[in-house]
Amino acid sequence: MFLKRKIGLLKKSSLLCLFLIMGSFAIGQNFDLAGFGYTGMVPCPYFIEFQKGNKIEISWYNANQKRVKKLYTYKKKYIGRFPLFELDADIPEGLYAGLNPESKNYYGNKFMLLTGLAKKAWKENEDGIIGLGMLPARKGKKASGFFTRFPMGGTGEYPCFNYENVSSYFVEESKEGKRDYKIENLSIMEQDTPWVEGVDGWGIGETFTISTENRSFYKYILLMNGYISASNPKLYDENGRIKKISVEGVKSGRKKEFTVKDTPHPQTVDISFLPEQEDVKITILDVYKGTKYEDTAIHFMILWRTEVIPYE
Repeated sequence: MFLKRKIGLLKKSSLLCLFLIMGSFAIGQNFDLAGFGYTGMVPCPYFIEFQKGNKIEISWYNANQKRVKKLYTYKKKYIGRFPLFELDADIPEGLYAGLNPESKNYYGNKFMLLTGLAKKAWKENEDGIIGLGMLPARKGKKASGFFTRFPMGGTGEYPCFNYENVSSYFVEESKEGKRDYKIENLSIMEQDTPWVEGVDGWGIGETFTISTENRSFYKYILLMNGYISASNPKLYDENGRIKKISVEGVKSGRKKEFTVKDTPHPQTVDISFLPEQEDVKITILDVYKGTKYEDTAIHFMILWRTEVIPYE
C-alpha cells in the first residue's frame, strides 16, 4: 500500500439513483433524451420520462399507494462537466413518501445525470440508456447513498468482478479520518467512490487485473472516467483522468492500446480482440492531468457485453 500526502478533498454524500432509460433512438455522440423514460423498477419509487420541448414527467406512488404525475419544464445547465437539469418547480414532498427520514435533505428542483447509449442492454436485443443520477443534498446536510441498480447488459447474470494485483491505491488522511480509495470501488456506480492510484506523480505504469467467473463473453470494458462527485463536481477536472491504457489478456498474452475519452459519462473500450473470456490486465499509459491534484482517478470499470456511447 502506498500513501500520498494531499490536501483533503471536500466531499458530501448525496442521494443516488442509477437510472435505466429505455427506448429506440438514433445513435449519436450527443443524443436527444426526448421520448425516453426511467422505468421505475423496485426499489426506486419514482418514474421519469423525458418529453419534447424540454419537458419531464415525474410520477410516483404516494403514501396511499396511488400513482401521482406531474409535468415539469427543465433547463439544462452545467456545473463543470456535469449536466444539471433544473426544473421549473420543486419536486413535491409526496414523492419521498416511504423513503428514509433523511430524504428531506433532498427536496429541491435539480438533479444531475451522467448517461450513455447502451446497445442491446435490455432483454438481449433492446437498446437502452444507462447512467448515474444524483440529487444533491441541501446545504449543510449529509445523507448516505439511497440505492443503485447494477447494469446487466442483457445477460441475465448479476455482474460479479474481482480486482487483483493492483499496484497501488491512495489513502487520504483528513480531519474526518482516514479514507481508502481502494480498487474495489471500481465496481460501485455511486458518487464519491473512485479508485485513485497511490504513487507519486500521475500514476503512469500503474496496473490492476479484472477477473470474473461469469460465463458470458465480455467484449467491452465499461467505465466512467475521473472523480465523480455531485456535491463537488470540480473534483473531476482537479484530479487526473486516464487518457491511454493498455489492455492485455492474462491467459492469451494479447495486448492492445486504447485512448479513453475525457468525459464523466459512461463509455466503453472494445476488447473483442481477445479470443475468449479471460482475466484482463489494465495498465495506465497516459493521463489527462488534473488542475489541482497530482492524482489519477477512475470512477467505475467493469467488463461488459455491449457498446456504450457517452452522452457528451
